[in-house]
Amino acid sequence: MTVQNIVEQQETFEAGIKKWQEIEDETISSCDAILGATENVLVKTIAEVIKTDSEKHKHVLEVISQTLEGTITLTPDELGVMSELLDKHLELERGTVALASEQLDRSRNFVVKQLLTYLLEDEKKHYLLLKELNDFKKKLYPYG
Repeated sequence: MTVQNIVEQQETFEAGIKKWQEIEDETISSCDAILGATENVLVKTIAEVIKTDSEKHKHVLEVISQTLEGTITLTPDELGVMSELLDKHLELERGTVALASEQLDRSRNFVVKQLLTYLLEDEKKHYLLLKELNDFKKKLYPYG
């Protein structure tokens, strides 16, 4: 692969990230419109969840952009300071996933099951994010 192809791929990737941020802005606006058009608690809750997720997505996309510019680093010292806190938080998330799974199994209401499924999947994502961060720590401190 030539340097020119690598540069073109990088430019295409960065353009895709920028477009994705624009779509998240449109999603936030769309959710605002839905929120203004209804008083239904279920519809409002779903619109608020999607809006909040889109705001988080925009933030993560911005961090991706900063990372591509080389402005974000993660040092062994930073992870070392956070090690105990990460371990404790990982246990919290593991417990929440277990509890959410139990509650989902106990529920018989369709709407409640749908909302609990959403929460459970979100908790699983939290656990995976922390586990990946913990894995960085293990790679930086392979014998610790």
